[in-house]
Parts: sequence; C-alpha cells; structure tokens
Amino acid sequence: MAGMKVGTKELKNRLSHYLRYVREGEIVYVADRSRIIAELRRVGPSRNPDQKALHALAARGDLTLGRGKLKDFRPVRVRKGVPASQLIIQDRD
Repeated sequence: MAGMKVGTKELKNRLSHYLRYVREGEIVYVADRSRIIAELRRVGPSRNPDQKALHALAARGDLTLGRGKLKDFRPVRVRKGVPASQLIIQDRD
C-alpha cells in the first residue's frame, strides 16, 4: 500500500494539510479504529466505462452531451388531445 494512512480525527483536524498531499498525487488512506475505510486521491479522467462510451458516441456525432444542469431540465409538453404514442410514431417517420 503506497500512500499515507491517517485516522479520522487527524484528518478532520488537518484536512487542508492532507488535501495538499492529494493535490500532489499522493493517496491518503483514511482509517477508523485502525481499519482503512476510505481513500482520498486526486480526481483524474473518468474510469467509468459508461462515461467513456458516451464520449465515444459524442465524438462520432451520434449524440450530444448535455451541458446544462438537471434542475434546468423542462419536460416536453404533449399537445392536448394527441396521444404520446401517436407523437412517437410521427417522429419515427
């Protein structure tokens, strides 16, 4: 295990100190009662395969990545009297 180990109380009392190490690329292991429960590391490129797939699709032009915030999302309003299924069929044509 490369990196440093710190207890929760010590981390709480000197968080800025340990975050400096993380910024420099160190891994800080957080221990509670001598048992490691978490690790702090610098954020890097996403390792999430779903994110990589989305970015690959965007690069091909198959989709556009969202830029807004979810709270700004407004659902599509369906015109009165037209069933949603009919709108989907029309959109497919």
